[in-house]
Amino acid sequence: MIDKADNKPAAGAELQIEKWVYGGAGLGRLEGRVVLTPFVLPGERVRIEVEREKASMVEARAVEWVERSPERVEPACQYFERCGGCHYQHAPYEYQAARKVEIVREVLRRVGKVEAPAEIGLRTGEPLGYRNRSQFHLRGARIGYLAAGSHDLVPVDECPISAPAINEALAVLKKSIKDRRWPRFVEQIELFTNGEETMVNVLETEGGRRAARGFFDWLGERIPGAELGELNYQVGEGRFRVSHGSFFQVNRFLVEGLVEE
Repeated sequence: MIDKADNKPAAGAELQIEKWVYGGAGLGRLEGRVVLTPFVLPGERVRIEVEREKASMVEARAVEWVERSPERVEPACQYFERCGGCHYQHAPYEYQAARKVEIVREVLRRVGKVEAPAEIGLRTGEPLGYRNRSQFHLRGARIGYLAAGSHDLVPVDECPISAPAINEALAVLKKSIKDRRWPRFVEQIELFTNGEETMVNVLETEGGRRAARGFFDWLGERIPGAELGELNYQVGEGRFRVSHGSFFQVNRFLVEGLVEE
């Protein structure tokens, strides 16, 4: 239902979710207007509350489920929907993969003006523990990710989609930032792991200040297998030197297969 006074969906309007679109939101329509809503599944019917209105679409959030999809599952992460990192954990992994293929087809058709082949090859790995690179934000003695659509910090104790070595280093960081030797101007830290070593980079600092070498040495003594700035990543017979800013496949379960292809 559209509020005739301002031509936007009325509070509590019901929305039928047609499909997922690129970025993870569910798409529905109200009287011809496109409405995008996160954390829903195709086929679900929800009551919505408008958050942003743009010229071509409306962004809303679901405030009540009228009909839930039988595909809906409990997210593996306790921070899902608060942290801005994941969009699909409320659906089974196989379901996610199939829908993402549909999204690729639509993007190629709508943006690229080309038709995808009848079959699109899909390479998948484990749904959890796959990320070899993570970037954490810091505020005082808190560390975590930014909330979806904002600069608010969501403190985390772990990240289920990150590799075990990342979570081990995160646990060390959580303890270390309470130490008086920790420089309070550090605002963002990147971790990258090859499974045996973990690269540590300070990405952002207050006022652009540079962390002293002694800080890296001190931190390196606390994180198992710590390497500062860059490290080697062995894939089959090839060795890659990875540093901050260099592109490298973030899914550690897919790296070897992609290199072979």
